[in-house]
Amino acid sequence: MHILISSNFKKYFRTYIDFVDHYWISYFDRKKIKFTIIPNTKNLDLSHVTKKDVKLIILPGGNDLISKSYISKIRLNNEIKLIKYGLKNNIPILGVCRGMQVINFFYKGKQKKIRNHMRTRHDVYFSNNFFNKPKLNVNSFHNFGIPKNLIAKSLVPIGLDKSENVEFFKHKKFKIFGVMFHPEREKKKDNLEFIIKKILKNK
Repeated sequence: MHILISSNFKKYFRTYIDFVDHYWISYFDRKKIKFTIIPNTKNLDLSHVTKKDVKLIILPGGNDLISKSYISKIRLNNEIKLIKYGLKNNIPILGVCRGMQVINFFYKGKQKKIRNHMRTRHDVYFSNNFFNKPKLNVNSFHNFGIPKNLIAKSLVPIGLDKSENVEFFKHKKFKIFGVMFHPEREKKKDNLEFIIKKILKNK
């Protein structure tokens, strides 16, 4: 299996550096998954990627989606290109935290700043049997959320928190999923593995 994963970034002296959390890299290594990190370049070119080998595109967490920095705009543009690339080539897409917000933004949804969701845990309640259980206790590392009434019309909420912020969604038609919590940051990767297998099974 080959996965494409977009890069996060952070300030480094007078410039920026791209990176991907080792939560992801360790998981890929343990599962012997081939992966390609997509850098935050202004001239993103995916022509060298062998489309038939790519089984999943991941848009991971990171900086807030709403940012005026030029590098944040480059990242957003590249992730939109990755969404279009996935749609064109029928490749499933998973957005995590910020990545989920990017997907909602792409489909004309909105978000707003919320409180008490940074470095904490809370329950997510599921309206279907995606996880084969009615709720999960999850981590939380985000400043912005997607209230149920602001989600894009083409996206279906699967999991909500107690305030009805969307914590998990899927696209009505395409193999696109978003999760606001970070399954890759849990000690046990059961939920991450479950999500990936479930998405790929939807092919």
